[in-house]
Amino acid sequence: MRLDKFDHAILNVVQRDNQLTHAEIGSEVGLSNSAIRRRLKLLREQGIIARDVSLLARDSHGVTVIIDVTFALDTPKAYADFDQKMHEDPMVKQVYHVSGTTDYVLIVQGPSLEWYETWAKEALMSDENLQRHDTRVVYSCKKFETSRELE
Repeated sequence: MRLDKFDHAILNVVQRDNQLTHAEIGSEVGLSNSAIRRRLKLLREQGIIARDVSLLARDSHGVTVIIDVTFALDTPKAYADFDQKMHEDPMVKQVYHVSGTTDYVLIVQGPSLEWYETWAKEALMSDENLQRHDTRVVYSCKKFETSRELE
C-alpha cells in the first residue's frame, strides 16, 4: 500500500492517541469523518496499523530487565527454538535478534528480582545453545516512545 500525506498525518495522530473520534482526527488532518473511517479501515486491513492497545504505566507493576543473550551454537534451529520459546513466554515483552557481539536483546517484565533469578535459570541458563546472558535492571525510564517517525 502506498501511503500519501493524509495517511501519514492520520498515522501520526493515532500513534499519539488512538481514542480520538473520526471527527477529531479529521479536523487535525483536514479530512471528513467518512474519509478517516475508510482510511483507518484500510490501514488496519493492510497491516500498517498492527494493533490498537492501551499502554500501562511502566512503574506500576514489578521489575523490568534488559537482557543481552549470546549463543554458543549459532544454527538456524537453535535460533528458531529460542524464538519459539521466547514468543510463548508471557513475561518476555520484546525480542530483538541483533547484530554485533550479542545475538539477542530481550525486554522482560516480572513481579520481582527474586522471580527473575528463578526465571533466568529456567528460561536461559537451562538452554544448552546459550553461552551467556547479561542482565541490566531498569531503575527508571527516562523516555519511552512507541511511535514511528513518518515523513
